[in-house]
Amino acid sequence: MDVRKTRTCDRCRASVPLDQVRLFPKDKEKNMLVCGKCFQELSKPKVPLKSTAQPLPQADYTSYFCDRCKYSFRVDSAKAGVTYVLHCPYCGKSDRLHER
Repeated sequence: MDVRKTRTCDRCRASVPLDQVRLFPKDKEKNMLVCGKCFQELSKPKVPLKSTAQPLPQADYTSYFCDRCKYSFRVDSAKAGVTYVLHCPYCGKSDRLHER
C-alpha cells in the first residue's frame, strides 16, 4: 500500500485508502475526513431520547402569618423545609410564624 494514497480517519485514527475516505461536515466551515464505517455511523439519524421525568404534582399552598412584621404570605407545603427554610419573606425571621 502506497503511503501517499492513504489518509487517516479524523474520528477513529485508522489509515484508510484514499478512495474510501469521505467528507463529513464538522461545522459550517470545516469538514472531517472519515472512513466509510465512521461515515455510516455519523450519517445515521439521531433518535431523540424519551424523557422519563414525571410532571410536578399540583402545588398545595398553605397560608402563613408573621406576628413580628404583620405580613401574610403563602407557601407550597411540599417545598417548605425541603428546598428552602421556611421564613418570612418580608423580615427574614422564622420565630413568629403561624399557619392560618
